[in-house]
Amino acid sequence: MKWWWYLFCCNILCGQSFLEEWTPARSTVLDTLTINNCPPEYLWQWFGLSKEAVYAIVEYREYMGHIMDPIELVGLPGLSKQEIQNLAEVLAFSRERPKRNKSQLTYSGRLRGGLRMKIQCTGNHDHFEWGGSKVLNAANGPFASTEPLAFFGIKQKGAVTSKWIMGQHTLVLGEGLLSGSNGFGSSSTREQFSQGLRGTVSSYGTRRNGMGACSQYRSGRIYISLDEGTGIGGALEYTGHESTLGFGQIHGAGTAYFKRQWKSHRWFGEFTTKEQALGWNWWRDDLLLESYLHRKEERLHTALSMQWRDARGQWSLQLFEGRFKVNWQGEFLRYQCVASDEGTLRHRLSLPWEHRAVDLHFHDGTYGGSIRSSKRIGDWQLQSAVGWVHAETAPIWLSVPVATGFIGAKSVYDDFFGYHFKANTGKWSTSLSYDFTEQFKEGFSMEWRYATALDQLRPMAPKIRIAFFNYRRLQKRNWKYDR
Repeated sequence: MKWWWYLFCCNILCGQSFLEEWTPARSTVLDTLTINNCPPEYLWQWFGLSKEAVYAIVEYREYMGHIMDPIELVGLPGLSKQEIQNLAEVLAFSRERPKRNKSQLTYSGRLRGGLRMKIQCTGNHDHFEWGGSKVLNAANGPFASTEPLAFFGIKQKGAVTSKWIMGQHTLVLGEGLLSGSNGFGSSSTREQFSQGLRGTVSSYGTRRNGMGACSQYRSGRIYISLDEGTGIGGALEYTGHESTLGFGQIHGAGTAYFKRQWKSHRWFGEFTTKEQALGWNWWRDDLLLESYLHRKEERLHTALSMQWRDARGQWSLQLFEGRFKVNWQGEFLRYQCVASDEGTLRHRLSLPWEHRAVDLHFHDGTYGGSIRSSKRIGDWQLQSAVGWVHAETAPIWLSVPVATGFIGAKSVYDDFFGYHFKANTGKWSTSLSYDFTEQFKEGFSMEWRYATALDQLRPMAPKIRIAFFNYRRLQKRNWKYDR
């Protein structure tokens, strides 16, 4: 391991300069910032974006100009849906336009060995916010619906900012050791940025069903959450002097957590009776270094990561539990090497050019590749991918387009030759895939997604109300004999 430490020390001492200490008050500076003029260091230190996401936003601003809407950030490297939503809530995209009320209706589905459909509605207006979702599944029989997820919230601003939520919600504290995470964390950092009380209609993460309340004061916050199954939980936080200190109780167990920032250093951690986590990261110009310790079940887990950028491209190095992960992104070539738990090395080499990209994979005797392309025709954005795999003893992951708008990862354990296609325009997105090594029923899959603002459905409200009334009337009586 000596050469790893030699590599770290060489990059740390390579003539970087410290960031200047922030002299203005954070609240005053935030009132003048937008996504278009926010410095890169603030995007990481204040808003919790990964180094990869910061570079992607800065590069997008340089080439495309002003960012007018959060939808422009979808698909940028290192940014998830949740991170884009969090950024849009705290950082304005344009000071000339007032913040608009947003409400959206989303219909999505998947056909693969059965039919799965999901309807989701979220929105807010003035002091109110709401959301709901319902999933229908059909596999070799009639539809079976899951229990609907819904929440309703009220916000009150003043000397004390308060929020009340009834229904499905999440309460994320500290590093999520007890409360869990409401999303998938970034691989570039172990620090948990998304915290607090929020209503949710997602089936991922640790949800609570009941009632929650939050009050924010000048120097801290108070959280209270009542869950039907686990009882009362909550936390008391103190915020000041670039630090946060909190004490809480979730699932009958106590927790203490903290965050501390000084110049370009950040410390964070959470401590419970069964688990303890402690981390530190450091930003020096074009270098991000982070160390993380996690003690669970009498075993200490360690993680060390470093990201930097030079004339040869962007680099990322992670060491965890005797394994490592290396990423390099150059202008004409990209390479990734990951050590698995079984001691094997998984390699991936990508060659992007124009609107295409070729990926080559090798993992312990298993090899394969894919050719991806993207093209815009009018209002339509078209993406396609052809992949093939010769499997031996270990799996590989192919990048394929999916209807959700992000590049998905398809795990392949057997011989594979298939085609993937995606088309999206504004509100509508659909994707098709077919594995030629399987029968049509097992090898074909389809996904779709339609999203629209509820304001656009307002002119159709009377017709929807009449159709729903007629449907309910037909359910209650036999209309054939009433004619």
